[in-house]
Amino acid sequence: MFERLAELAIRRSRSVLVVAAVALVLMGAVGAGAFGKLLGGGFDDPSSPSSRAAVVIDEKFGGETNLVLLVSADNGSVDSPAVRQSGQRLVADLKAEKGLTNVVSYWDTGSPDLRSEDGREAMVLAHVTGDETRQQENAQQVIDAYTGTQDGGLTVRAGGGAAVGSDLSSQVVDDLILAEAIAIPLTLVLLLFVFGSVVAALLPLVIAVIAIVGSFAQLSLLGSVTDVANTATNLTTALGLGLGIDYALLMVSRFREQLSAGASVEDAVRRTVSTAGRTVAFSAATVAAALASLLVFPQYFLRSFGFAGVGVVAVAAISTLFVMPALFAVLGH
Repeated sequence: MFERLAELAIRRSRSVLVVAAVALVLMGAVGAGAFGKLLGGGFDDPSSPSSRAAVVIDEKFGGETNLVLLVSADNGSVDSPAVRQSGQRLVADLKAEKGLTNVVSYWDTGSPDLRSEDGREAMVLAHVTGDETRQQENAQQVIDAYTGTQDGGLTVRAGGGAAVGSDLSSQVVDDLILAEAIAIPLTLVLLLFVFGSVVAALLPLVIAVIAIVGSFAQLSLLGSVTDVANTATNLTTALGLGLGIDYALLMVSRFREQLSAGASVEDAVRRTVSTAGRTVAFSAATVAAALASLLVFPQYFLRSFGFAGVGVVAVAAISTLFVMPALFAVLGH
């Protein structure tokens, strides 16, 4: 098999690279929609007693509190007539929100537990309805509409599980962009130091980019048919960058060794694929098999790591075994 891969790379190198470029563009187009299909949460087993109890609470009692609004009086106490009136108006608006149930406030109950000791702050408790994704959307709408400085001398801040989930979803994307903006340039510098050549240093990054983009495309497709957690993107980028560079380093090092030993470009490609390529294939199969064990868990948070892990390993290995030899054949020495 590896001999045939080497011959394909040598005889059809440019065709292989054209197909790879087209595939990369298509995967990028599909993967661009991944974040809109991925979900937050996924930590609970739907069949567990606690999950079933939560469903009963939602259906029979309107759900438990998962959104807390801390309302501060800009001047005076929350018991002053003006602040009380503003607070009651705020609570009435919240009760009218379709995505909220069980809205309870200090101004409704007079409970001292919902009022700070100095009297400057009071709490409004609510339940955000919907599944985990819908909860985040509803919570974000409420947070955008009601937090900050309000008319009537009030300042509102949000907390609770629904608010944290909403922030976490947006933070995942921001952290992902920041991490890659730091990791890729640093990796390029290290590769330049190791290889002493811009072309040789860029080859591992090419495989890493293909692995990451291809994995995002897989997550986007899977997100259309099943629940996939947004945290899977972190594993995708980390593992894609690591495996892409690792596999490509094996191939580049072996290819350069063969050239240094006096082999022709064609013979160097054949020996590289038959030795380093075999190692890459065995490594990918082992890692993918280990990560596939996560697919048996009922929590889609864990299953998502299995989806992402198996996908990124497969794309990294395939691109290494097909694209790298073709690049060697075209670039030569």
